[in-house]
Amino acid sequence: MIRLSHFCRPIRSANTLYHRVSLLLKSAERRIRDIRREKHDLCWCGGSLLSFNWHRSYGVCVNCGCYVNKHPPINLSKLYSRDFYWHYIQKYHGYPSIESRAELYKKDGRLAYWLQIIRRYGTFQGTVIEVGCAPGILLKELKIKGFRCIGVEPDRKTVNWIQKNMNVYVRTGLFPDVELPNCDIFLAFDVLEHSSNPDGFMREVTRLLNPGGIAIIQTPVDRYGYNPPFGDQFNKAFLDYEHLFLFTNRAMTLLAERSGLKVISLDESWALLHEINIFMKPC
Repeated sequence: MIRLSHFCRPIRSANTLYHRVSLLLKSAERRIRDIRREKHDLCWCGGSLLSFNWHRSYGVCVNCGCYVNKHPPINLSKLYSRDFYWHYIQKYHGYPSIESRAELYKKDGRLAYWLQIIRRYGTFQGTVIEVGCAPGILLKELKIKGFRCIGVEPDRKTVNWIQKNMNVYVRTGLFPDVELPNCDIFLAFDVLEHSSNPDGFMREVTRLLNPGGIAIIQTPVDRYGYNPPFGDQFNKAFLDYEHLFLFTNRAMTLLAERSGLKVISLDESWALLHEINIFMKPC
């Protein structure tokens, strides 16, 4: 709450605010350091790892070219909880919390872009599943357009918030270990890079899709030849307490082949670090 004293003593008030923000950042940094990790020596595809000079926490797969987090976090449900991820982590990076995300997605154009991509490649009716659906605004818009919509989030508090504020149905669990019905459109925006098993993730996508169904997967894909990878978005890409894999077009093609999906497009992109891949389940 802003009081008259804040204007009378602006320096003191600014110092107090700075102190509070500093405490929040230090608390987030401490909690990030305390995240439990495991060790990976191989890529999801089974390829061995070469050293990666730009970031010691990652290796480069000799087979598919993926950047692989060699010390990924475990207990992902806790990491992506509403209290920790949507409040601590987002504030730590200076990003909006879940409560402000819907307006951000409208303002920065990504919601409109996602809807346009779905119209271009998907059906005009049927069942939509969105994994990692927070804040729920995309499912809300698709529900208005007549789709049957189901979201997935790992944390019960996040699920409750989305269902209350967006009036869409969301299931709690870590995909692919959550029970879901078959669908005509499968969506995952900025999710696959957080998955500990991209191969299993995509195989379950195939199992859920009806014949002719479309999967739209937005995830960082190194398509540009930048040095370092992803150019000025390098630091955002290589967050070793969040991103387990960063992909290449070869990796996305291999994922499709192994899961039985047909590649429709590897050319779409909302923005750098938000590359979009379109797949179809053959009829």
